[in-house]
Amino acid sequence: MITEPRQLPNTLRLPANTQTAIDLSSQADAIEAVAYASKAKCGLRCLGEGSNVVLMPEVQGLVCYIKDTSIRVLSLDENFVTIAVGAGKNWHELVEETLAQGWFGLENLALIPGSVGAAPIQNIGAYGVEVAQFIESVNVIDPDQNVRDIPASACGFAYRDSVFKARLAAADNALIILSVTLRLQRRPKVNLSYAELAEALEFDAGKGAMAGKPSGQARNAPTPTQVAAAVMAIRRNKLPDPNEHPNAGSFFKNPVIDDKTARRLETLAIKPYPFAEGYKVSAAQLIDSAGWKGTRSGDVGCWPNQPLVLVNYGQASAQDLLGFAQEIQRSVAERFEIQLELEPSVVS
Repeated sequence: MITEPRQLPNTLRLPANTQTAIDLSSQADAIEAVAYASKAKCGLRCLGEGSNVVLMPEVQGLVCYIKDTSIRVLSLDENFVTIAVGAGKNWHELVEETLAQGWFGLENLALIPGSVGAAPIQNIGAYGVEVAQFIESVNVIDPDQNVRDIPASACGFAYRDSVFKARLAAADNALIILSVTLRLQRRPKVNLSYAELAEALEFDAGKGAMAGKPSGQARNAPTPTQVAAAVMAIRRNKLPDPNEHPNAGSFFKNPVIDDKTARRLETLAIKPYPFAEGYKVSAAQLIDSAGWKGTRSGDVGCWPNQPLVLVNYGQASAQDLLGFAQEIQRSVAERFEIQLELEPSVVS
């Protein structure tokens, strides 16, 4: 049912409204929404839980909310399970439920805010894992009202990017994500490539044992459930809870740089690390080194334990937040000759 107007929920708790919004409980509802937007020439977009967006005060077009939270098993064998998950399912709830079923792979992505439908848009990632590694396909409705599966190979997955992300900002060309098909493991194979996570679990990858434990007591890797628990502990220690301190998670991408830039940054006490065919540098380290950690301007500030996160401490507006972010970008560019890119999408 189309309603007007509606306040739009978002984890930054920014005041935002739309004139038209609709809850989609079925494929038929989604087709109706696309037809309505086409006839009204208003464009449309889905916003999920508003966890990785900066919403402007007035969001144009028809805003859709997928209500499908189902999990369907498509195939199952001794090694893998393939599931189709409704786009309205809360992401962390999915992680918990798959672990409870003995379906593994998503444990490094525990406690990431948002819905399943938002996961491929951003290609969410954390602690050495990206969701693209497990996506088989994404079921969508396109602007021509065609329902189709987009295979992972055609999703344009990259670091915090996909073909869906640009379409989110361009409401006249948006895709409605109905569900995501994931292929998960049934035999535990944890990913401890992220040093902080391995350290938290006291796991020595070189020895295949937990460091500091008596010989023969813990020779195997931690279980996926233990990995998820460690990930949640790290996140809660470093990152603010959006319910208590409104935020959108990491506000800037970690820049991907070439060898020459990496060597230059090392002379400035910045430590890039190998990534793909080049290097990546921590945006948090750049921001911290530029003096922004814990800094506030009015109701906007950098979180003291993680400067990559910008927090709405009171009644900040989207303009306040973006203005603060631009000051950080300018400062980092002047000091390190690196241009930071925003991670969340700005939606107007």
